[in-house]
Order: sequence, then structure tokens, then C-alpha cells
Amino acid sequence: MRVRVVPYAELRRLLPGNDEALWLELPDGASVGDVLRTLDIPTEERLIIGLDGAYATPETLLHPNAELTLVTPMMGG
Repeated sequence: MRVRVVPYAELRRLLPGNDEALWLELPDGASVGDVLRTLDIPTEERLIIGLDGAYATPETLLHPNAELTLVTPMMGG
């Protein structure tokens, strides 16, 4: 199945050519954690994960043509 990964902030550097999004081909039954491992993003890293506009966890299962958004929390004042 194909899923679209949209990383923000410094996570965008993980994509070839610093593109805005990346399509990944994954086996049926793949999870958000499988995407994180494919992109070498440690699952213990602080991330805000969205799947089709809703909060997700590494255990959340994916579906064909899902859009996965990855954001690192920002701090500041």
C-alpha cells in the first residue's frame, strides 16, 4: 500500500531533496512505527504524529493512501 508522509521542521531534512512529502510503498498491515523505522526516526523521539488529520501513535495501523504528518514539538516564548 502507498502512504504519503509529510514531515515538518527539521524532519523535512530526512527526505531526499528536501521535498515537502514522500510516498512510501509499505506492506498491508503496516503501522506508523514501520514508517518511522523506514525513515530512521527513533520511536522514542518526541513527535506529534497525525494520520489523516487525527492524532496517531506508532502502533496505529495505516491504510492505503493515508497521509501521515510528522511534527516535532516546538518550544519558545
